[in-house]
Amino acid sequence: MSCKFVVGTGAALDWAMGAWREAAPELELVPLAMTSIADAAEVEALLAGRALAGATAFVTFDALHLNFARLERMGAFRMHGLRMPPLVCRGAIISDSAKISENSYVGPGAIVGQGVKVGFNTVIGAGARIGHGASIGNSCWIEDGVVVGRAVKLGAHVTLGGGVVVANEVEIGKLCVVDKPMRVDADIAARTFIQASHANPMVIVGE
Repeated sequence: MSCKFVVGTGAALDWAMGAWREAAPELELVPLAMTSIADAAEVEALLAGRALAGATAFVTFDALHLNFARLERMGAFRMHGLRMPPLVCRGAIISDSAKISENSYVGPGAIVGQGVKVGFNTVIGAGARIGHGASIGNSCWIEDGVVVGRAVKLGAHVTLGGGVVVANEVEIGKLCVVDKPMRVDADIAARTFIQASHANPMVIVGE
């Protein structure tokens, strides 16, 4: 039986264990609870004495810190040569021509269209719809029910909150957050924050 290390903290770890049991009941699941974001010494201690040959891993997620916390954890375990196949929940519909990269998650009822490319470490929530030909960057977060139109381009570390609809062929630059129910009909420049708590968009300038 293949072994999968499921890495996380608290409720997120419990959820991921349950999701993997449903998606791949043939796997031997080993939960690894972490107390820090991605401490190298803690990773070494968690993996010490364990057989890594043929094992895979999955790092659980949150939407905080533009997904950097999850990315750091992913990198810490990837350094040990562990493959990190995506978690595709039961009920998700994914085109045969779509590509879902490592440590990504596709929730139940989500639809991923033809030719879609999803970067690593990205979350596509339950019931979300990704139109054909869309390109989703690394470490993105797409909340439950979000609609992403055809040929849309999302840069790395983009967060789309609940109620967002992105029109066809729109481009949203890296490090953007759209956390306000709305339809996005025009391109959004990198590092733009559109949130319900602020009347106007905010843009981070500089490096």
